[in-house]
Amino acid sequence: MLVDRGRLKYSDKISSFWPEFAKQGKENITVEMVLAHTSGLACLDGKISYEDACDHERMAKFIEESKPIWEPGKAVGYHALSYGWLVDQIIRRTDAKKRGIGQFFKEEIADKHGMFVALFITS
Repeated sequence: MLVDRGRLKYSDKISSFWPEFAKQGKENITVEMVLAHTSGLACLDGKISYEDACDHERMAKFIEESKPIWEPGKAVGYHALSYGWLVDQIIRRTDAKKRGIGQFFKEEIADKHGMFVALFITS
């Protein structure tokens, strides 16, 4: 939806809208790499507490400090533990309203289709 609205392109480097991301070998990771599970960020460095997981700013710091476990764009590995956090930050930093993934999904998809979905931590 954000691509369709012209807010970003799949080829955009994450660092173009999130400068702090551009370290630890992540300088050239693109939106497409994140969405295709080829960014190398299949997991995040460090131990994440429940309190961390409830705070998108703390999670952004974990992502910023994490190193890819393979060269970005060179392999595929399911990002089960990091995908939601990565997409959340992409949405927060490119959405005109600066909504997180949960609020974005609720307002742009669920509410418009009469759905109730509880998938995300919203605090």
